[in-house]
Amino acid sequence: MSKDNTDNAVQEKRPISVEDVRDYLISNPDFFDLNPDLLAVLKPTDTGRDDGIVDFQAVLRDRLQSEIVRLSDTQGSLIHASRSNMTTQSRIHDAVLCLLEARDFDHLCHIVCNDWIDILQVDSVTICFEKDDQCSLPENSNIRLLEKGVINKFLGHENSAILRGNVEAAEEIYGPATPLIKAEALIRLEMSDQNDAAPSVGGQHLGILAFGSRDEAFFTPGQGTELLRFLAAAFHGQMNGLLSRI
Repeated sequence: MSKDNTDNAVQEKRPISVEDVRDYLISNPDFFDLNPDLLAVLKPTDTGRDDGIVDFQAVLRDRLQSEIVRLSDTQGSLIHASRSNMTTQSRIHDAVLCLLEARDFDHLCHIVCNDWIDILQVDSVTICFEKDDQCSLPENSNIRLLEKGVINKFLGHENSAILRGNVEAAEEIYGPATPLIKAEALIRLEMSDQNDAAPSVGGQHLGILAFGSRDEAFFTPGQGTELLRFLAAAFHGQMNGLLSRI
């Protein structure tokens, strides 16, 4: 056979016939085990039985196709959630690393209430502490002082964190940003002893970190709070360290 005839033979490929498909499937019985997604798109002809006998094959086929679709949707949801969690974790890590750059207490508060907004992709971050006549924190425009008992009013006595969507924000927490906030995360800052050698800035302070978003679905009760509680603990630890130097 000449080269031209060989080229023509290659170009004139024979269409795949039903027999070819059948033979291939017989030779490869595990084909649908390796390609289960194809089962969801198969459309076998309905036998249309009128004798009152249930076609169990059709029932099982429909159930299998529905299960494949459900599992595919679940897999997509898990992948989306995993990617979202990885993004959130990366932002939290960046926020913690940013804390380490704080030169003093004022700089720390500036980082939390300003730099964190961009890092965490929220619309407001507020530091709040309850007033305490026996001890005081250094004055700082980024700290909002609350009346005693207010924090437990929002968080209760047991909760270390609470996430809420579609919320009416409290002005005593968010100040001028209140009308903007539609979802919030309130994280308790536990009371801890400061430097006994400096009672003017020492003592015990009960506070919260408040994260607010204009997106009413940004924070919801079903979300985990571990990363935000870790972030609050990192801030509180850095704050204690900086105050001990005063």
